[in-house]
Parts: sequence; structure tokens; C-alpha cells
Amino acid sequence: MGENWADNVVISGIGGRVRCESGWSLGRGWSDKLTDFDLWLVWSGRGSMQMTDRQLPLRAGTCVWLRPGRRYEAQQDPADRLGVSFVHFQVGGQPTFIPPFEAVEVRSLPFVVGVLDEVVRQREEDLALAGRLLGDLLTVLARDHAVGREPAGLAPTAAGRRRQLEMRALAARIVEQPGEKWEVAGMAREAGLAPDHFSRVFRDGVGERPQAFVRRQRISRAQQLLVQTDLQVNEIAHALGFRDGFYFSRQFRAVCGVPPSRYRRESGHLVGHEPESSA
Repeated sequence: MGENWADNVVISGIGGRVRCESGWSLGRGWSDKLTDFDLWLVWSGRGSMQMTDRQLPLRAGTCVWLRPGRRYEAQQDPADRLGVSFVHFQVGGQPTFIPPFEAVEVRSLPFVVGVLDEVVRQREEDLALAGRLLGDLLTVLARDHAVGREPAGLAPTAAGRRRQLEMRALAARIVEQPGEKWEVAGMAREAGLAPDHFSRVFRDGVGERPQAFVRRQRISRAQQLLVQTDLQVNEIAHALGFRDGFYFSRQFRAVCGVPPSRYRRESGHLVGHEPESSA
């Protein structure tokens, strides 16, 4: 089905959001009877899944695209029961379709949970819309997998998991205020880590090194400001923490392919027309 597979997702069975009961486990017989795809997202708790060729730790943010013909057996930590969202579906009715990933760590757990909740809700009201929403979500997850967010083969230690959560919380702060003084030395000092170690921990938790993440968020916000405000290029550069307008323009062009002024002209200026929520 090539590049159009995501446009041919059809909800085919049940879906929902559950907190697994005490004593719950997923036995071998379940996957032997699986005839369609099942997207599984863990949003809470801990456990493990035995797959055909490996054992996968289950934790908040683990997403599995289960498919017929593969082995899936799962258990949960009795002291930290699993919370799971799931939905059954087909891709164009093609039994030979090979999914682009089997397991991935999601970038934004609240986003994926929200989309799956909406897919399940729309399943009762507009099945075609539910399929399109799920297809779009699968596309995002496939891209996450392509850039190296496949879960590791071993579960992190409790301290490692805590560090991952700390790094994701820091990333959220950077997204909210990209123009702040986000220097590696300062962020490392706040985290109580040496700069090199901090960079590795941040990359493991967020998916890219801190310098690259900060730059990407600043450029993303600059794109919004160029289209939605009358701020001059130098003013945007200053607001977003670039040392001067020339450096900002060079960084912007490296990412976007055009200088900021041209980007503003070609994207269309929306001042006076943007909605209240556009900030």
C-alpha cells in the first residue's frame, strides 16, 4: 500500500482505556487468536511483554503495534498495575500489510492518550473519522520509531526512570519558554550532573541532545512569531535567546532553508487575524 497505508486504517473491533485488574495477565492463547491489529499504549504501571523474539519492558509511554502471527504474553507488577489504552483495527483489509514498527516509546504521552481516547469516542459516532485519527497517530508513531525511539531491551533502574521523567519535564519547560537562557552547563548544574553526562541522560529521555532540542524549539517559535506578530527579525532573535539577528538568521536558514524575512513573506502575515489561542 506504499505511502498511503495510513489513509486506509479502519477500526475493526473493540477499544478502550482500562486499569488492569489484580491478577491480570495476557496468556499465549490470546495472541494465537488475534486476527487484526491491536494498538496498545501503556499510560501507567509496570510490567513486561514476551514477544516472539524478545522481552519488552512495559512502562508509561510504551506503545506496541500487535499483529497476527506474533507471540504476545504480558504480565504486570502486582504493586504497580498497568493502565492501558487500546484499539483494534485493520489497514485496508490487507492481511499481508507489514506495520512499520512493533514497539516505540512515545514522545508525548498526554497527546497519544488524548488521541486514542478520541478514537474510541468517535468509534461510536463516526467510524471513518476514528480511522483517520488513528491513521494520523500511527504515522506520528512510525516517525518516532524511525528516529530511534524503539524501547531498549532492558528496563531502566528506578533511578534511571526518575531521570527520564526529570528530562521530559525539563523538555516541557523548554517548549513553553524557548527564549530562556537554556545553557547545558546551567541545566546540568540544576540536575546535579556533569555536562557530558547530562547531555547523554537528556538524549535518552527526550530523543535528542539538549542543544539540538533547544534550537529546534526556538526556531519553531520563531516561525510562529514571524507569521503571527509584527515583531522585527532582530526583536524575535532577542526574545528567543539568539545572540544577534545575524546569528539567528543563519540558524533559521539552516533549519528552514530560507531566511526569516523570506519565510515571513511566503508564509503570509496573520497579524490581526490570529485566534486568541494562537499564542
